Amino acid sequence: MAHIPAPLLALAKLRAETCDVTFGTREHQQTPPHSHPTTNHVVVTEGTLYLTLDGVETAVRAGDWCTIPAGAEHAERFEEATSVVVFWVKQV
Repeated sequence: MAHIPAPLLALAKLRAETCDVTFGTREHQQTPPHSHPTTNHVVVTEGTLYLTLDGVETAVRAGDWCTIPAGAEHAERFEEATSVVVFWVKQV
């Protein structure tokens, strides 16, 4: 069971002027290398996020935080059911 309550998962994204917040659960997925114009602060609430940043893969486990700087190319991999909350801090 995901540690993110169903009502929050249903919202998917909360928008604000300087920061959006997303809630999600992923399993058996992988994203290709990409970047965002925002600085992303990610907390894993369940499972493990395998984050590749600067060519190095790091396991980010439940209870851990990581930061992806704005413009940084990165990729993500989810082997098991993994829930995350992402704070997308906009450059203002």
